[in-house]
Amino acid sequence: MHGDACAPNTLVDSRGSFAAHVDVGDLAVADRWADLAIGAMSLEWNYGPGWDGLFFEVYGIAPDAERIDYYRALWDSRS
Repeated sequence: MHGDACAPNTLVDSRGSFAAHVDVGDLAVADRWADLAIGAMSLEWNYGPGWDGLFFEVYGIAPDAERIDYYRALWDSRS
């Protein structure tokens, strides 16, 4: 778990491939949905609506609505 897996904290190289994550102060082993739920949500913040489906497709996983809702509510409660 990254803890803040949002688009601005994900760096890509000149070819558009993953290069690194920054702001990894909460890095730990945890449920991957803690990052996936927020990562997908941040795409809308940064690029507009409609990216969730592609995000999960490219990651190779079907969305888990229960976990997504849980981790997004947890994220929102931190604000």
